Amino acid sequence: MTAATAEVTASQDVQTLLTDLLLARGEEIESWLDARRMESGAPFYSSVDLRHAGFKLAPVDTNLFPAGFNNLSAGARRRASERVRARFARYPQKIGRVLIVPENHTRNKYYIDNLEALCGVLRDAGCEVRVGSLAATPGQPLVVENTTGGTLEELPLTRKGSLLATEDGFCPHIIILNNDLTAGLPEVLRGVSQPIVPRPSLGWHRRRKSIHFDAYDRLSRDFADTFGIDPWLLTTESHKCGRVDFAEKQGMECIAVGVEKVLHRVRAHYTRYGIAAEPYVYVKADSGTYGMGIMTVRSGEELLEINKKLRNKMDTIKEGVHSTEVVIQEGVPTIDTVDGAPAEPMLYLIDAHAVGGAYRVNAERDTTNNLNAPGMRFAGMCDEGEANGSCVLTSGKCFGAFGLVAELASLASPREEYGDSYSI
Repeated sequence: MTAATAEVTASQDVQTLLTDLLLARGEEIESWLDARRMESGAPFYSSVDLRHAGFKLAPVDTNLFPAGFNNLSAGARRRASERVRARFARYPQKIGRVLIVPENHTRNKYYIDNLEALCGVLRDAGCEVRVGSLAATPGQPLVVENTTGGTLEELPLTRKGSLLATEDGFCPHIIILNNDLTAGLPEVLRGVSQPIVPRPSLGWHRRRKSIHFDAYDRLSRDFADTFGIDPWLLTTESHKCGRVDFAEKQGMECIAVGVEKVLHRVRAHYTRYGIAAEPYVYVKADSGTYGMGIMTVRSGEELLEINKKLRNKMDTIKEGVHSTEVVIQEGVPTIDTVDGAPAEPMLYLIDAHAVGGAYRVNAERDTTNNLNAPGMRFAGMCDEGEANGSCVLTSGKCFGAFGLVAELASLASPREEYGDSYSI
């Protein structure tokens, strides 16, 4: 499997620009990033979905509870283990026992592959690991199956005062959430004295994409000013709408006006760079993941004319949660392809250091669509010598630029500013 090289038709190739910048000022850039890690900290782990249009390279989603570790190459998993070991070494007490609290996807075999890969990364970092399920009932561990027929045991959770443990007595030094808490914070996790990473308050019941994009915009502009590049090459225009109700068609006019505002700003950038394409936007639920609650729109009028089926699709996201807020984000067409199909890079990070990645590939979508949709598959990014039938050899040129933008996005998440209305 090979990654096709798309022709860049815009006046500037941002990938080459960033690669040249890394070659010329790599030590300065790494020092700048390290200073930001010291200022505000970094997520324990994260994944960043990028869109690469040739004329720009920007993050379109930053997930603080990433799945898909099974798509990482062997080299990427080794780097992940090294970063985990370094992160845990900074804790005042030795981190030896780790509990993973997963999503309730007991029938999603690919998600079980992800859990097994994450367990492997942690074990290679020197940890004893258990998986404890929010869905397991007392006395009944869940035995879940992966794609190859192997099994993984998810243990019931229990509380011993303020300590969270598994029912068989495993009491961890640290708890790793691999559950994005879309439906809210479970009672069993409230008041736990062990450190939980990421913090439960960063779940999608509270976190907002619009606030993340604002934080990323500030940080990336700081970076761009420092290193002398146009920040639009690394960012997307966006607009937040107030309360909406897709089922009752309430707030639709506000979204339509917001669509036109973003399109107007993007057209100005396109004119400046001589880009002939017609801009478009994504309308997204302001919280949530799994590609739910998202649609592509090319005008405010188109938004007002969407049918009931599409409104119902936008109304409900993961776990039946209703979408009541949306963010309008500049669409970034992808030039990346794998086997001729549109693809987008997904970078995986530990402690805001890029360790590897994969391409999301979807032959049923075009270069402007959301690829996180039915028909998608994944192709891992490989190191030299690792390429095989399910892995794409990614040159240092690509990974350097991709990794830089992903690290900026990951470092933006601790800078998200929430008022009292978002407290839990």
